Parts: sequence; C-alpha cells; structure tokens
Amino acid sequence: MNALALLALVIPAAPHDDGSPQPWFTVGPLLSVSRRQQDTAWGVGLESTLNVVMHNNRMRDFRSGSVGVFGQGQWMDGDHARLCGGVQGTFLIFGLETGVAHETGTAAHRPTTSLHLAPFLGFVYGSVGVRVSVPFQEGRDLSGRLPYGREVGLTLTLKKPFSPML
Repeated sequence: MNALALLALVIPAAPHDDGSPQPWFTVGPLLSVSRRQQDTAWGVGLESTLNVVMHNNRMRDFRSGSVGVFGQGQWMDGDHARLCGGVQGTFLIFGLETGVAHETGTAAHRPTTSLHLAPFLGFVYGSVGVRVSVPFQEGRDLSGRLPYGREVGLTLTLKKPFSPML
C-alpha cells in the first residue's frame, strides 16, 4: 500500500471533461479539534481517499459527484492513535463520510471503537467537516479504564489529487 501511495505522488493529475466516471486518489494532512464531555482533543495525521468521480459541466446535463472509500490515521493529544475508515460520497461540494473509528488505549481510557459520521464541504484540494463519533463500548474494563466518550469535532484536510489511476 505504501508503494501505491508513493507511486501516486509521481503520477500527474489529468483532467477529464467527457463526463465518464474517473478514479481519483487523494492524500494529505488531516488536522482536528474535538470535544468530549469536559475535554478538548487535538489530532494531527493523514487522510487518503479513493473515489470514482463523475463530472460534467454542460448546462443541460450537469452531474458532479463521487463515491468511494477513505482512510485516516491520527495521533491524538500526543498519547494515542485514532484510526478510521469507511465509505464517502459527495455531490457538488457537499459530502458525507460514514465508517468505523478505533482509538487506542491510554492510562485513563480503554481502547474504543466508534461509529464515525462526518458531513463535510469538499474542494479539489481539501475539505472542512464536522466529525461525530459514537462509541460502541460502555463501562469500565478490568483495570477501571473508561472508554472514550462521544465526540463532536471540526476537521480540516489538505489533499493532493491524482488521476487517472494506473
């Protein structure tokens, strides 16, 4: 997978205006700030997407959107990782990610898996979104650690798009 990401960095983006579906790969930094109960969490990481894009700007036949998959990896608050993946779709600049997130444990929190929902405004070179995570776990583990709570956050991505795929 790393080789594919490195190879994609050297493939130039090529525009396609005929309206046929085109695969697009994007990769770039991901920044977030989120709120859980009384805590604020900061995250920095990487997001990558692979989408099939439909784009046609003719006035009588306007279509512009995409469907695909995404993956995220973030280092949160300097003490644990947040990994997330799922499906996403966009229409014009409006998008929605749905998937599963997993945060690794710390001395205070047990590892937690959550439902991830994130509406966003997407642009060619990035996006701004709202992230909502609802944990599947409840209660303390054997060592007394609680799961991470519900999360509402703001995300910012910058992405380099590549197309066509190999």
